[in-house]
Amino acid sequence: MDNPEDIEQLVQAYIDKNFDPNSSAGAAAVLAPIFSVIPIFSAIMKCDLDKIDFRRHFNENKHETFSEMLMRLVNESGEKNSVIYNRANIDRRHFSKIISHKDYKPSKQTALAFAVALKLNFERTKELLAAAGYVLTKSTLFDVIVSFFIEHKIFDVDYVNRILHKYNQPLPGG
Repeated sequence: MDNPEDIEQLVQAYIDKNFDPNSSAGAAAVLAPIFSVIPIFSAIMKCDLDKIDFRRHFNENKHETFSEMLMRLVNESGEKNSVIYNRANIDRRHFSKIISHKDYKPSKQTALAFAVALKLNFERTKELLAAAGYVLTKSTLFDVIVSFFIEHKIFDVDYVNRILHKYNQPLPGG
């Protein structure tokens, strides 16, 4: 895998197999949680809304925020913060802003830059993206290319950026 041309050929084959600009899978993934709560709506409509403790329900069911999950993953990696944010091509001020604001919502490119920098597997990458409110889809070329690198455990940002640039896609980080 040291030869960039080999990687380019593998990425192209992966794109040919996985990229579908007409795919509705992305929309389905986004809408699935909405469809799952429809029965809840009808139950709520039958309730006295003044008696529902929404704050308690939220506190009992909330997930880690992106910044909380990012800091946990950085700590679990055992590497210094500076190693991770430099590998992700994120400057120190931006990283500081992310970790100091619990509810910070990064761009999808920034979230994926951290996934690559942390060398996360595909499932953990999806969890990190979900914490930021994003999903990976086969209808977005950027997602397919980054998915290739994550699935093949190629965490070299230079390779990732080279291929993204070749396909005129935004670069992660920044």
